[in-house]
Amino acid sequence: MIRFCARATAAELTKLFGLPAVLAAVLGTIGAAVAITGALAASPAGVNEPVAVVLQAVPYLQAGTISLGVLAVGTEYADGQIHTTLRCVPDRLAVPAAKTLAYLAWATVTAVAALGIGLLTARVALAARNVPVVTDGLPWNVVGAAVHLALIGLLGLTFAALLRAVVSALVVTLSLVLVVSPVLDAVTPHARYLPDRAGDLLYRPDPAQVLTPATGLLVLLGWVVVIGTGAVAAFRRRDA
Repeated sequence: MIRFCARATAAELTKLFGLPAVLAAVLGTIGAAVAITGALAASPAGVNEPVAVVLQAVPYLQAGTISLGVLAVGTEYADGQIHTTLRCVPDRLAVPAAKTLAYLAWATVTAVAALGIGLLTARVALAARNVPVVTDGLPWNVVGAAVHLALIGLLGLTFAALLRAVVSALVVTLSLVLVVSPVLDAVTPHARYLPDRAGDLLYRPDPAQVLTPATGLLVLLGWVVVIGTGAVAAFRRRDA
């Protein structure tokens, strides 16, 4: 079973590499990191520390990993490729598991590359302004930001698996994260339990918050597990 799932995952990794939209999402996320961190660091009114600059860019980079997660599943329904996938891998538990692992591999590389290049861009932009840059070792909140980006994109994957459509999944996930969440955060403290707000604590912990980084991670994972469980259950029952 493990070997079978490993082969399916390898096939999904190769499949994603062959999708122009996936490559565009990856390169777009990295390009956005460069543009946003460069602009923030070049602004005299901005912060003067590379890590702080990169963390300010994370909310905007969520769109990139969400798109990656949605495309990892949704494109198969758009072109009917899911029928071929199920003929090659008839196990309806192995297919979502392989797609999830393949997505996580791509999302991790994308998040690390975007944040790493963003840090470098911020350093260069700050140096151009003659701002002294201090290196204090590995910034663990940047690691937390990478985890957040990968998991928030995984939420998009679960919505795509549940809705079986690229556009619908993108609209639902991006609206939840970029529209509903900021609006509710302005009117109710319960917005802290939304997936992106809980995940924010992985890289921007707030001592005054009810949730800690660990419990915020659990809340975000809870969203993924609940929606993902529904998606897998529906996938096992309905036609492709």
